[in-house]
Amino acid sequence: MEKYIFLDFDGVINTPKGKFAKKAVANLLHLVERSDAKIIISSTWRLQGMEYIQQLWQEYQLPGEVIGLTPSCNSINFSNVDGQEEWQGLHGCKGLEIAEWLRLNAKEPYRYIILDDEEDFLFSQREHLVKVEGSKGLDKADVRVAIQILNTKEISQMKRWFYGALKFIAVYILMGMLFMAYFYWYPEKEMNNMNRRALMYQECLRSHFHWQE
Repeated sequence: MEKYIFLDFDGVINTPKGKFAKKAVANLLHLVERSDAKIIISSTWRLQGMEYIQQLWQEYQLPGEVIGLTPSCNSINFSNVDGQEEWQGLHGCKGLEIAEWLRLNAKEPYRYIILDDEEDFLFSQREHLVKVEGSKGLDKADVRVAIQILNTKEISQMKRWFYGALKFIAVYILMGMLFMAYFYWYPEKEMNNMNRRALMYQECLRSHFHWQE
């Protein structure tokens, strides 16, 4: 299953202490190693192109594999239903950019997180957002939350499968025990009657369907 990290730069790995702060980068490395997730750049730095981003990764020895850049949503146009008034909105644009990248590139099932110091995302993306304190950058607490989002669901699915299998086995064993108990406690007289009826049905079938002989 593919896992993705949508990475912002400023406020996440760029802090007041400097560009690509060592602690933030080290925490990003830990996150990548623990989750085996690929990186997609959602920062405005991506507007300088993939070649520039790859140069940054080589020059600063940044962790992880960058596999893409989110598209650029310049504006969103709205209008009244009667078309008399039009306006533009940018709220949630970054969330739309991430949603569009996933629509074009990701195949179900997948998991993702958003590392950002802002909250301007779609409502459906809130559970995937790890909001980083911009003055500190990515810290260990952020990494723990990110790992939980990326990895815990897999464990939950395994638990559901395991408990489902246990329930099936338990029901199978219970049915077998009831079946055995039924024949153990069933009155002998009634059992003999059942056997006689079974023989009668068998003789009736033989008399009508000679091909069974």
